[in-house]
Amino acid sequence: MGEKGLKFGQWLLKTSLASGLLGALLWYGSQHSITVAQVNEAVASLPLVFVVLIEVFDKIADKNDYYNKLYTYAIGKQKSRIGAVLISLIFAGLGMFVVIWALTGTITMNIKAYTPAVFFTAGLISLYIFAPETGDDELLLWWWIGATIATHGQYITILPNFTFG
Repeated sequence: MGEKGLKFGQWLLKTSLASGLLGALLWYGSQHSITVAQVNEAVASLPLVFVVLIEVFDKIADKNDYYNKLYTYAIGKQKSRIGAVLISLIFAGLGMFVVIWALTGTITMNIKAYTPAVFFTAGLISLYIFAPETGDDELLLWWWIGATIATHGQYITILPNFTFG
Protein backbone atom coordinates (compact mmCIF):
# COMPACT_ATOMS: atom_id res chain seq x y z
CA MET A 1 0.00 0.00 0.00
CA GLY A 2 1.62 3.24 -1.13
CA GLU A 3 1.82 6.45 0.80
CA LYS A 4 -0.59 9.17 -0.23
CA GLY A 5 0.27 12.82 -0.32
CA LEU A 6 -2.05 15.64 0.53
CA LYS A 7 -4.94 16.38 -1.75
CA PHE A 8 -4.99 19.90 -3.15
CA GLY A 9 -7.73 21.16 -0.80
CA GLN A 10 -5.96 19.78 2.25
CA TRP A 11 -2.62 21.11 1.04
CA LEU A 12 -4.16 24.54 0.47
CA LEU A 13 -5.72 24.56 3.95
CA LYS A 14 -2.47 23.50 5.65
CA THR A 15 -0.43 25.97 3.60
CA SER A 16 -2.82 28.82 4.40
CA LEU A 17 -2.82 27.99 8.12
CA ALA A 18 0.97 27.62 8.19
CA SER A 19 1.39 30.96 6.40
CA GLY A 20 -0.98 32.72 8.79
CA LEU A 21 0.72 31.19 11.83
CA LEU A 22 4.14 32.12 10.43
CA GLY A 23 2.95 35.69 9.97
CA ALA A 24 1.76 35.79 13.59
CA LEU A 25 5.06 34.30 14.74
CA LEU A 26 7.11 36.81 12.77
CA TRP A 27 4.98 39.63 14.20
CA TYR A 28 5.66 38.23 17.71
CA GLY A 29 9.39 38.15 16.95
CA SER A 30 9.39 41.76 15.77
CA GLN A 31 7.42 42.92 18.83
CA HIS A 32 10.01 41.32 21.12
CA SER A 33 13.06 42.39 19.05
CA ILE A 34 14.33 38.84 18.69
CA THR A 35 17.68 38.76 16.94
CA VAL A 36 19.13 36.19 14.58
CA ALA A 37 21.87 35.57 17.16
CA GLN A 38 19.25 34.61 19.78
CA VAL A 39 17.57 32.21 17.37
CA ASN A 40 20.96 30.73 16.41
CA GLU A 41 21.77 30.14 20.07
CA ALA A 42 18.39 28.52 20.69
CA VAL A 43 18.66 26.21 17.68
CA ALA A 44 22.31 25.33 18.39
CA SER A 45 21.44 24.48 22.00
CA LEU A 46 18.93 21.82 20.92
CA PRO A 47 20.40 18.40 21.71
CA LEU A 48 21.20 16.50 18.50
CA VAL A 49 18.97 13.62 19.56
CA PHE A 50 15.95 15.98 19.60
CA VAL A 51 16.83 17.31 16.16
CA VAL A 52 16.91 13.75 14.80
CA LEU A 53 13.66 12.84 16.58
CA ILE A 54 11.94 15.96 15.20
CA GLU A 55 13.13 15.06 11.70
CA VAL A 56 11.71 11.54 12.06
CA PHE A 57 8.50 12.97 13.53
CA ASP A 58 8.22 15.38 10.59
CA LYS A 59 8.67 12.56 8.08
CA ILE A 60 5.82 10.67 9.76
CA ALA A 61 3.70 13.82 10.12
CA ASP A 62 3.88 14.50 6.38
CA LYS A 63 2.33 11.15 5.54
CA ASN A 64 -1.40 11.78 5.27
CA ASP A 65 -2.29 8.11 5.85
CA TYR A 66 -1.11 8.32 9.46
CA TYR A 67 -3.37 11.28 10.21
CA ASN A 68 -6.35 9.55 8.66
CA LYS A 69 -5.72 6.37 10.67
CA LEU A 70 -5.27 8.35 13.90
CA TYR A 71 -8.41 10.38 13.22
CA THR A 72 -10.42 7.21 12.53
CA TYR A 73 -9.06 5.60 15.71
CA ALA A 74 -9.60 8.64 17.95
CA ILE A 75 -12.94 9.86 16.62
CA GLY A 76 -14.37 6.63 15.26
CA LYS A 77 -15.35 8.21 11.95
CA GLN A 78 -13.88 7.77 8.50
CA LYS A 79 -11.13 10.06 7.32
CA SER A 80 -11.78 13.75 7.03
CA ARG A 81 -9.66 16.47 5.45
CA ILE A 82 -10.41 18.91 8.25
CA GLY A 83 -9.87 16.18 10.85
CA ALA A 84 -6.46 15.31 9.46
CA VAL A 85 -5.46 18.98 9.49
CA LEU A 86 -6.65 19.30 13.11
CA ILE A 87 -4.66 16.22 14.10
CA SER A 88 -1.57 17.72 12.42
CA LEU A 89 -2.11 20.98 14.35
CA ILE A 90 -2.24 18.97 17.58
CA PHE A 91 1.00 17.21 16.62
CA ALA A 92 2.64 20.58 15.87
CA GLY A 93 1.48 21.91 19.26
CA LEU A 94 2.92 18.87 21.00
CA GLY A 95 6.11 19.40 19.04
CA MET A 96 6.29 22.96 20.32
CA PHE A 97 6.11 21.77 23.93
CA VAL A 98 8.81 19.17 23.27
CA VAL A 99 11.08 21.85 21.79
CA ILE A 100 10.44 24.17 24.75
CA TRP A 101 11.31 21.28 27.06
CA ALA A 102 14.46 20.52 25.05
CA LEU A 103 15.57 24.17 25.11
CA THR A 104 14.87 24.85 28.76
CA GLY A 105 15.00 21.43 30.42
CA THR A 106 11.62 22.02 32.06
CA ILE A 107 7.95 22.58 31.37
CA THR A 108 6.30 25.06 33.68
CA MET A 109 3.00 26.88 33.65
CA ASN A 110 4.89 30.12 34.37
CA ILE A 111 5.19 31.54 30.85
CA LYS A 112 7.49 34.33 32.05
CA ALA A 113 10.11 31.64 32.79
CA TYR A 114 10.79 31.39 29.05
CA THR A 115 12.47 33.96 26.85
CA PRO A 116 10.79 35.25 23.69
CA ALA A 117 13.57 33.62 21.63
CA VAL A 118 12.64 30.20 23.06
CA PHE A 119 8.98 30.69 22.11
CA PHE A 120 9.94 31.99 18.68
CA THR A 121 12.31 29.10 17.94
CA ALA A 122 9.85 26.51 19.27
CA GLY A 123 7.15 28.10 17.12
CA LEU A 124 9.31 27.94 13.99
CA ILE A 125 10.10 24.28 14.61
CA SER A 126 6.45 23.41 15.28
CA LEU A 127 5.52 25.15 12.02
CA TYR A 128 8.20 23.05 10.32
CA ILE A 129 6.41 19.96 11.63
CA PHE A 130 2.99 21.28 10.57
CA ALA A 131 3.83 22.70 7.14
CA PRO A 132 3.14 20.43 4.19
CA GLU A 133 5.90 18.86 2.11
CA THR A 134 8.73 19.38 4.62
CA GLY A 135 9.25 15.69 5.42
CA ASP A 136 11.31 15.03 2.30
CA ASP A 137 14.39 16.96 3.39
CA GLU A 138 16.26 17.26 6.67
CA LEU A 139 15.93 21.05 6.86
CA LEU A 140 16.03 21.25 10.66
CA LEU A 141 19.20 19.17 10.75
CA TRP A 142 20.88 21.56 8.28
CA TRP A 143 19.60 24.54 10.28
CA TRP A 144 21.02 23.01 13.48
CA ILE A 145 24.39 22.36 11.81
CA GLY A 146 24.49 25.93 10.48
CA ALA A 147 23.55 27.39 13.88
CA THR A 148 26.19 25.21 15.54
CA ILE A 149 28.82 26.49 13.11
CA ALA A 150 27.65 30.09 13.61
CA THR A 151 27.97 29.75 17.39
CA HIS A 152 31.38 28.01 17.09
CA GLY A 153 29.99 24.84 18.67
CA GLN A 154 29.72 26.38 22.13
CA TYR A 155 26.16 25.04 22.66
CA ILE A 156 26.59 21.61 21.12
CA THR A 157 25.00 18.74 23.02
CA ILE A 158 24.23 15.25 21.82
CA LEU A 159 21.97 14.03 24.62
CA PRO A 160 19.86 16.27 26.87
CA ASN A 161 20.93 16.87 30.45
CA PHE A 162 17.72 16.88 32.46
CA THR A 163 17.34 16.61 36.19
CA PHE A 164 14.24 15.15 37.76
CA GLY A 165 12.98 15.87 41.23
